[in-house]
Amino acid sequence: MVLKKIFKDHPVTVIIASLFILGFLIYEFWNHFSPRSGFDWNKREISRINVDSNDYYFAVFSDSKGHDAGFKPLLRDIDRNKKISFAIGVGDLVREGRRWYYRRFVRQAQKILTIPFLAVIGNHDLYKGSENYQEMFGPTYYSFQIGQSSFIILDASMTSHFNKLERQWLEDELQRSQAARVRFVFMHVPPFDPKEGRGYCLPEKDGKDLLDLFKRYKVTHLFASHIHGYFSGVWEGVPYTITAGAGAGLRGNDPRHHFHHYVEVHVSGGKVETEPKRINRETRMKDLFSYIADCGPEWGLLPGALISLFVLGLSIRRDSRKGKRKPL
Repeated sequence: MVLKKIFKDHPVTVIIASLFILGFLIYEFWNHFSPRSGFDWNKREISRINVDSNDYYFAVFSDSKGHDAGFKPLLRDIDRNKKISFAIGVGDLVREGRRWYYRRFVRQAQKILTIPFLAVIGNHDLYKGSENYQEMFGPTYYSFQIGQSSFIILDASMTSHFNKLERQWLEDELQRSQAARVRFVFMHVPPFDPKEGRGYCLPEKDGKDLLDLFKRYKVTHLFASHIHGYFSGVWEGVPYTITAGAGAGLRGNDPRHHFHHYVEVHVSGGKVETEPKRINRETRMKDLFSYIADCGPEWGLLPGALISLFVLGLSIRRDSRKGKRKPL
């Protein structure tokens, strides 16, 4: 009876509040409990790679985190570059590894890129673990071969440590790759930080251990990210590139290192050449729209429901006071 009276006295407010609450519940259920996608994206994309294994180009980028103002121009530039046969994103693909964010990221990649795209997991791609990433892309570390080139993709999504089981898998893969002419390793959190005193990298013990493996098994080139900028050089005999300029904010103002970019990689025989390609960001308003697209459904529906219930409560309280003031 009470609910019936509330609806009779405040039909519009009740309907609006109910729609907001229903919309929020449907969104949350779909976002968190929808069936597993079963994409196995990386395996499928590897099967699409079709190159001259003796002479080919690919692109490497990282740390877009849903920032469309930089990421969309980057994808368009890669797709227009007809030399590039496939692309690898070295982590922090999304703001947070929730299913909704991954779905939006994949839609962007499918809409703009016509070439295969492979994913590497980063720290922002985690959400209560790596389950959502694995549902979409497959295992968090894997390897594949293109002719005489070996590609080893690692799960370096934690700054606190490098997994011991994965470390053994890495050594086994490096041993198997010795017949190849070129050995690439891709990881999000780098084994070391090229900027002294910062520490955006693995613990020193793990970093030195990985360096020992890379030197022992003659890794041709290491690609990492996480440090928002561009750094390239030789790490105790191991050539490396840190590329983390795919859209997210840069960590510094040095024009030699801090600019939005991707890296074009040319493999010719046993030689590897890398070249950063600068990207001009679009207006910051584009980032605002991408933020709304990422967070809007949840952040819009829940406050809408709370505000509607608050207004309804005020209306009921006001009517109750009016009723008490009526003369006997």
